[in-house]
Amino acid sequence: MNFRETLGRHLLAIEERNLEALAATVADPLVLIMADGKLKRAKNEFVEAHRGWFAMKNWTLSAKPVEIYENAGLGVAVLQLDYREDGKRSESYLTLVFENRGGEWLMVQDQNTPVR
Repeated sequence: MNFRETLGRHLLAIEERNLEALAATVADPLVLIMADGKLKRAKNEFVEAHRGWFAMKNWTLSAKPVEIYENAGLGVAVLQLDYREDGKRSESYLTLVFENRGGEWLMVQDQNTPVR
C-alpha cells in the first residue's frame, strides 16, 4: 500500500469509527498534539483518546486536502477539518506525517490546530 492509499485508509477509519483499522495505520512511538494542546507519545494513548471519541455518535467530520507532499520516505498531508457536534461547529487544520518503514506507511505525527 502506498502513502496516499494509507492516508485514505486512515481517514476512512476515522469516518467509520473503526478503531482497529485506525490503529493499524499508526506507529509506536508517535507524536500526537491534540486540539487542546495535550501531547501524547504512545500508540496506546492515541488509541485510547480515539476510543472515547469514537464511542460518541453525535459528531461528524469532513476533511479537505490543503496540501499533500510525499517522497520515498515521508508523506505529509495538511487537511482542513470541519467538525460538528451537537449543533456546534469548529474548524481546524490537521497535519499528518507518515513514514515509510520497510514498505509499510505508518503515521508518526498528528497535529490538530484549531482555527480561531
